Amino acid sequence: MEIIAFANQKGGVGKTTTAITLAAGLGQKGYRTLLVDLDPQGHVAFALGFEKKPAPYQLICLEAPLKSLVIPARPNLDILPSNKLSEKVKRHITLSDFRETILLDIFKKTSYDYILLDLAPSLDVLHVNGLVASDWVVIPTRLDAMAVDGVKEVLLTMGEISKRSHSFKGYFILPTFFERITKETLTQFQEIVQAFGSNVWPPIPRDTRVRESSAYGKTPWEYTPHSPAICGYESKRGRIGGYAQVLEHLLEVTNG
Repeated sequence: MEIIAFANQKGGVGKTTTAITLAAGLGQKGYRTLLVDLDPQGHVAFALGFEKKPAPYQLICLEAPLKSLVIPARPNLDILPSNKLSEKVKRHITLSDFRETILLDIFKKTSYDYILLDLAPSLDVLHVNGLVASDWVVIPTRLDAMAVDGVKEVLLTMGEISKRSHSFKGYFILPTFFERITKETLTQFQEIVQAFGSNVWPPIPRDTRVRESSAYGKTPWEYTPHSPAICGYESKRGRIGGYAQVLEHLLEVTNG
């Protein structure tokens, strides 16, 4: 089992969309996948056409069995939905013994191939708990100065967690809302590649149809499978970027 957190201290970077798209992609390829919403906004359930529910609260505070809370959302894809009541989880964790490993202790007893965690864009005990439970961290980011600063904050938090004996297998930075014709986008992309090298994955092109998909309760694979966000953009070296290529990278590193 591989546990992957999706995190950025800055909101509006495509984090939830990325988690949903890759989780659905893993399910389509036959991997038993659980997508856990740890954000009180509860956008995972909404984007997949389900009702928001306080499953993290029931799981952690009321100690309800995980199996009783998950929703089969697609073939091979279960979700653990969230809502505003998840805010109460933070206080519960703060008052608990061995609080850093609460989620890890729950998830390591499951039989999923992949567990993906959609973390809220805030540094709190629930966010840290999600990181501690994770083997890998994917950091989606817009290519602007504020979002890139959010990347640095996640990496600093990971560094602090690593000092406490938790070993991450790796992290990856995923540029989103990529526009080749925008100077700031290209400049920030070049700078982030220079700083983080192979930890930067191929970018996801800006695509309004991806935003539309959640309004219809569909994944991008279902709503717009041939869009640039899924298939990438044409270049002299062939197609580059897009969630299909990112999914290939994810499977390569986690199965390698």
